[in-house]
Amino acid sequence: MKCSAIKRLARLGRDPCALLIVVLAGLGAAHILVRTASYGAGISPDSSYLLSTALNFLAGEGWRDFTGYPTVRWPPLFPLLVALGGVVIDPLEAGRLVNAAAFGLTLLATGLYLRSNLRSQWLVLAATVALLASLPLSYLAGRFLTDPLFALLTLLALIQLAAFLHRGGRTPLLLSAIFTALAAITRYPGVALIGTGVLMLLPLARLKHTLVFGAISSVPLLTVLAHNWAVSGTLTGRGGRSGQSLANSLSQVVDVFREWVIPPNTPDGFAYLLWLGVGLIGLVGAVVVLRPRMRSNVRLDPALPFGVFAAIYLVFMIAVVPLTVGQPIDWSRYLLPIYVPLLLAAVFLLDRFLSIKAAGRKVAAKWCLVSPVLLAALAHIGYSAHRNLTITDKARVAGFEAGSYNAAHWQHSETLNYLRDTPLDGKMYSNVPTLVWFWNRTTVIGKHQILPYGFRSLTSTILRRAGGADAYILWIR
Repeated sequence: MKCSAIKRLARLGRDPCALLIVVLAGLGAAHILVRTASYGAGISPDSSYLLSTALNFLAGEGWRDFTGYPTVRWPPLFPLLVALGGVVIDPLEAGRLVNAAAFGLTLLATGLYLRSNLRSQWLVLAATVALLASLPLSYLAGRFLTDPLFALLTLLALIQLAAFLHRGGRTPLLLSAIFTALAAITRYPGVALIGTGVLMLLPLARLKHTLVFGAISSVPLLTVLAHNWAVSGTLTGRGGRSGQSLANSLSQVVDVFREWVIPPNTPDGFAYLLWLGVGLIGLVGAVVVLRPRMRSNVRLDPALPFGVFAAIYLVFMIAVVPLTVGQPIDWSRYLLPIYVPLLLAAVFLLDRFLSIKAAGRKVAAKWCLVSPVLLAALAHIGYSAHRNLTITDKARVAGFEAGSYNAAHWQHSETLNYLRDTPLDGKMYSNVPTLVWFWNRTTVIGKHQILPYGFRSLTSTILRRAGGADAYILWIR
């Protein structure tokens, strides 16, 4: 195995396209590091729970968040990586490095997989550059969240699953199961990835392969769920309905897809061109799927796991998540894992269409379809790259965004700086406990734990609960 790895590295060194993919992956990781260099990765409420869990684990205080409750809403892999990194560097910096590396490795894995399966090197490089410039991936890679790591592990699992379905072998099967298991203990929706593997292996592989995959991929998640039940009496934390109807969820999903195709603030001329490109991609896909006997030397089976996963994951998220999360849903985050699979499926369809052997008027017809698609893709890449650089410039000057807890807006707050520099005895009560904890690193009790919510009765309730001890209230508009 060592010799084969050395041979693969040697081939990589002789392949200019592969070397360019490595360079682009390095640029992607560097771009995230530059974006977050001045103020760090973007911090949100979820980030505070993840960070406090890692800090408490490092301090030997158990697997708990800053409220003192066991951390069960988030699987353990990302906080554990942050805690391990925190042994040698600041945990915030560790999370920043993890997500920058995840972004770069996503570019690398995508590019190399396309390089080994596509006929056109130019199409491989264009797809890799498109991911480098992509707003959804780079935006979340700059935040202290689990999403970039989950997207990377999902991609690696699907790549290995496709390799096993194509050529068999023990190694791709085991690697696919391991990456699936890691994805499932990074985000609970990873259960859809387990289902994808089992569903594809059942009709296409031996039963023992399906059982091996199912066992390896699901045991870590089942262990986490059993632990959650033991410490909290719930599998993934107390949720409930989000209050979103099916129609509302579908509408928001469509909005996310539209923003993937048409980035915010896109000029109308670009928008029309991009919609034309999407429509023609659909037409190209219809030609390839409905007329599979057209002469071509490009296989579509390397794209099959990505398309199946995207469909299963989308149905799972729309059907299950609104019933379990108990809060408004950020669909732009929840749908990120299918961003790369959908791009890969579109690229494989385009490559297949380009490879169709045609003559006479059919050649002209083929290029009449493809040319606007390629032009729209170039416009999308160019505009997304411009938007990305603008976001990076703003992040270096004022922080990742105004809502991020470590942005300049909050770092210049006299109140928060006082909390950071002045140890306080007694309990802190706030309507934004995640923000206050991030700056003060002390136990903060949120308003959802204090009833009733009226401010006067809230004050009297806090004083009564304090029992004569010091208590502090910080309410933020």
